[in-house]
Amino acid sequence: MTIAATRFTRPEGRLVGVLAVLAVLSALGLAGCGSISDQTAASALVAPGKYDIYTCQDIEQRTHSTRARQMELEQLMTRAAQGAGGALVNAIAYRSEYLQTQGELEQLAKSSAAKDCVSRSKWSSGRAVF
Repeated sequence: MTIAATRFTRPEGRLVGVLAVLAVLSALGLAGCGSISDQTAASALVAPGKYDIYTCQDIEQRTHSTRARQMELEQLMTRAAQGAGGALVNAIAYRSEYLQTQGELEQLAKSSAAKDCVSRSKWSSGRAVF
């Protein structure tokens, strides 16, 4: 029998092996905790209730400008992804601002709904069907 074989046949050797396996499994289990979803990141980048003091007209104007910025960022990200290292450029330059605009749009929608603001969208008729 070799030295390595006798090492794991002893009770303390088995304990070391079990602890090593548990350490590896724990590290793998915690590795998944380091990543968060885009929705969670978007809501974390905007303060809750940020737009509560805005009037309905201010909310509509801010929503329009934020949607325009989001479309601009999407175009920039698409253009950057076509080049070499585009994913890195997107992650560094555009991704955080893009997530922030998503969070702002979500907060604007919540504030608009809380104030019962009427949207002047071309998709809404301004009528309610009951």
